[in-house]
Amino acid sequence: MDVSVDSDILKQLNTAEAKDLHDISDSLSACGVGKIVNLPQIIVVGEQSAGKSSVLEAISHVRFPVQGGLCTRFATELVLRQAPETRVDVSVRFADETKKPQAFQRTGFREDDLPDIIKEAQECMGFTRAGRDFSKDVLRLEIQGPGMYPLTLVDLPGLFHAETETQSLAGKETVDQLVESYMRQKNSIILVVVSANSQLASHVALRRVKEIDPKRQRTIGVITKPDLTHAGLDDEKTYIRVAKNQESANKLQLGWHVLRNRSEKEASLEARDEVEGEFFKSGAWATIPENDRGIANLRKKLSKVLYDHIRNSLPSVVEDIENSLRERQEQLDRLGKPRADDAEKRLFLVSIAGEFQRLARDGIHGRYNEHRFFGDLEAEDRKLRAQLRSFNRAFDYILKTKGSKQLIVADDQEIQQQAEYPDYLEAFLGQYEFPDPEMITTTELNAQLEKHAAANLGRELPGSSNTDLAIQLFKRQAAPWKEIAECHIRQVIDIAKAFVDDLFSHVAGPPGINRTTEAILATCVDPFFEEKEKLLQDKLEELLHPYVEGYALPPDVDFYSSLSQRAMSRFASQLCSALQDQHPELFDKDAQLELKPWMITRAMEQDAEQGEFGTEKVIDMMQAYYEMSRRTFTDNVINLAIESCLVCDIPNILTPTEVNCMSDGRLSELANESENTVSQRETLREEVKILSQGLALCRRYRPRPSTGREIHQSQDDLD
Repeated sequence: MDVSVDSDILKQLNTAEAKDLHDISDSLSACGVGKIVNLPQIIVVGEQSAGKSSVLEAISHVRFPVQGGLCTRFATELVLRQAPETRVDVSVRFADETKKPQAFQRTGFREDDLPDIIKEAQECMGFTRAGRDFSKDVLRLEIQGPGMYPLTLVDLPGLFHAETETQSLAGKETVDQLVESYMRQKNSIILVVVSANSQLASHVALRRVKEIDPKRQRTIGVITKPDLTHAGLDDEKTYIRVAKNQESANKLQLGWHVLRNRSEKEASLEARDEVEGEFFKSGAWATIPENDRGIANLRKKLSKVLYDHIRNSLPSVVEDIENSLRERQEQLDRLGKPRADDAEKRLFLVSIAGEFQRLARDGIHGRYNEHRFFGDLEAEDRKLRAQLRSFNRAFDYILKTKGSKQLIVADDQEIQQQAEYPDYLEAFLGQYEFPDPEMITTTELNAQLEKHAAANLGRELPGSSNTDLAIQLFKRQAAPWKEIAECHIRQVIDIAKAFVDDLFSHVAGPPGINRTTEAILATCVDPFFEEKEKLLQDKLEELLHPYVEGYALPPDVDFYSSLSQRAMSRFASQLCSALQDQHPELFDKDAQLELKPWMITRAMEQDAEQGEFGTEKVIDMMQAYYEMSRRTFTDNVINLAIESCLVCDIPNILTPTEVNCMSDGRLSELANESENTVSQRETLREEVKILSQGLALCRRYRPRPSTGREIHQSQDDLD
């Protein structure tokens, strides 16, 4: 493809440092690092006939149309990009987003092709129709090729003050909105162009700059047509003060620059540059500092501004590169060094086993701050000990509230709400779906027990309680324990296995792309948990056996104390109830009646008449036995089953000692490298090299953080 642009001229718009950054940009992008910079664009803003297009033409040596018949009616973007192959893309992007961009076929591009392209774009935008004067549609010309450093130049329609035969008020509004939209883009370097043959106060573009860039941080002023001023007059003196950045109302941080426009007699841009150089050698305009006049110096000034814009974006780029480099290095570490023989395979597996064992112990003991594997303060999934404690607490709560077959309540007792629990426990409790206990009153239960007691009378004295009956009642009450405990064990196994899977994926690499991880999970992790699941089931049966068989008798002293408290509490409640029935006047707050011993005796006689078989004591014994056993069973499931049979053995799934004792065949099974692993290591090494070079370059050119007192420019200097 034939593309002809003045690359020597365009290269002047990039400093050597900017070129270094652009050269490494493509390599960094290939490593997954985002665009190295938020690339700036140069836009020209000014009144009609101020010479905006001429300025862009002088900067780039691309022939922007400057004749009246081809005045700028829409935004034209000239975009240069670096690429391995040459390519030219021309398209119109319509303001109406429902319309797809329209592309133009181009077989090449030469410096003087732009006017013809603009004519073609005008037809596409509908400028042949009557009443069409300006448009928000955008013409985009993108040229890609080797050695083409990134640059975007935007030619915009000129601002105007009043309606004319060819320019409507609607067109004026279109231009104002279009220009403002480009000026407000933070990556726009604004060239505000004013012609020296017009009064300074008449340039509305200067007012726009003050509104949109109030600190004047990204605006460069360009004075055109200095050769058309009248020597010695006030207007010329005013513009010279402005050019020297001495005019307080129009002072710019990036300064001003003076250019002489190409005349129609000067056919070539080289001739234009020569005539301009001669012009600035004499006269009042020669007093302007050399750095602030002439097109060559403007390119230098722009290159510095463009580089500073790129440079200010480097801190975020450095952070992006550092993150990517760290990820690649960790992936390399997980792959380990090339494993050509058994010694290297063994060393690789020892490293994995050691790191796994260390982090597994940290997870079990709740040490989360020493490694980022466990995540930040908000992370939960990989914090094994925290998960275990929450599930154990949920298990205890479920056993306490839903572990009994029946909920025994006094006849006059109000139904109590279930015990409250903290909000964080709700998600864990949701994993245990069990029905609430069946509610039964003491009167109903006593009636049931009397039938059972009568049918199971032994050699006990009349009125004595039947211990066997209490044990049978306990076994019925504790029936849900097994199912609840099995559910809890499944929950713990699931979270422990997920933790181990994640941990091996972290220390050895994702299983989908890492053969060693897949082998460890299949031949070490899965068998471990299959064995532990069976072991825990057997352990649960062992823990349940004393309660199922009915010989898990509690300690005498503790049981007697608990039973006595229950009996006294029940007796006090019944006595109070009997007295209230027989002598309600005793409970009147104004009562004068004295409590007599015979009153208590009669109430006790009434209570004694209620139980022929001592069933109330049977209930007391069962409830005391149940509560003591429930607490013991909960502790045993947590400590003797889960902790002793599962959790404490997790770090031993794969240990350095085990690896050192492995046979060569077993080593090969776990640590042999696939072709994909070899290829992946080579790719990662190359990417680490590229990222390291890019990081060094970006660190070299990024702004140094201020370590001293900041000196702020006063507002007076900007006004």
